[in-house]
Formats: sequence, structure tokens, C-alpha cells
Amino acid sequence: MGPIIIVDLLMLVACCQGVKIIWDNDIEVDLNEIDDDSGRSGERRVPNWFFIFPGTKWCGAGNIAENDADLGTERDTDKCCRTHDMCPDIIEGHATKYGLENPSFYTRLICDCDEDFYRCLKSVNTKTSTQVGHIYFTGLGTQCYKQEYPIAGCNKYTTFPRRKCLEYIYNKGMPKKYQWFDIRNF
Repeated sequence: MGPIIIVDLLMLVACCQGVKIIWDNDIEVDLNEIDDDSGRSGERRVPNWFFIFPGTKWCGAGNIAENDADLGTERDTDKCCRTHDMCPDIIEGHATKYGLENPSFYTRLICDCDEDFYRCLKSVNTKTSTQVGHIYFTGLGTQCYKQEYPIAGCNKYTTFPRRKCLEYIYNKGMPKKYQWFDIRNF
């Protein structure tokens, strides 16, 4: 799972509730100092491991590994997450790259990285890899980006848990360009 995605989702929830997150290592996450009616900001202490999937060191927000070779007891699933976390082509939240503006508050990855992550988790085929896959691909349901012919429509949708295009229609008469694509459910 991407290193920023789950943290950002938690931060959105916390922000809306006027909570300031303070990590175990005393790094403070600024949530725009939203005050409650009393004029005081809420505070919650969250351990770093809170966002890491049990049995892994790389599946979740960031990682708790001591080095790149350090893996949890769910080694094969952790390898998938480590590779995904190290995706070399990302667009940070609210950033622009390739003419695409990421309107989300979380990082989006190039589709190749998400597709490799999907295949990796499927090939591991354990309870943990399946749970991680469902959380990232079905639960978060983000989008990825790639360079393709312009999207002209959609032939096939999934509607659970949210509407996503499963089969795109392309305008092959136009040059390829970078654009957003729905990631498939796990």
C-alpha cells in the first residue's frame, strides 16, 4: 500500500474532527490547527506501527523496516508492499505532473506500479495478501495514471463498492496523453 495514502485518509478524518496527530517519535502532523468550540485543538498520540498491516513492515503508511531487506513475518506480502512503496513514478496529492493535476490529498501512482502490486498480491494468495489487496484496490479505490489514447467512454462498469470503469473506449485518432484510470477491485 502506498506510503501516503492511508496516512492522508486518517488525516482527513482527523482534520474534520479537529484532531492533531502526534506520532510516537514526536513528529507533529499539522492539520491546519483546527480549533474546537473551546479554542483548544484536540490531540491524539498515534504509534508509528498503527498504520502498518499486522505481520508486515511495509504494508500501510510508510514502513517500520530497519532497512530495505527488513521484512515482517508475512514476507511475501511485505515484498509486494515494499516494491509498491518504492514506485519511481508518482504524483503527490495536490501536485501536477505530465499535465495531470492530482486533486486528491493522497499520492497516486503510475498504473504499471498498481498493476504490478495487484499481480503480486494475487500471486502470494494468502489471507494477509488478500486483505491488503481488498483494502487498497477495493476499499480505497483510487486512480492511477498512464499514457494512452484519449478516453472516449466506458464499455463496462463495476458498481460495488463504487462505480469504476472496467473497460475503456479510446479515441485512437488522437495522440496518446497521460490521464487518470480507475484501478480494478481486488
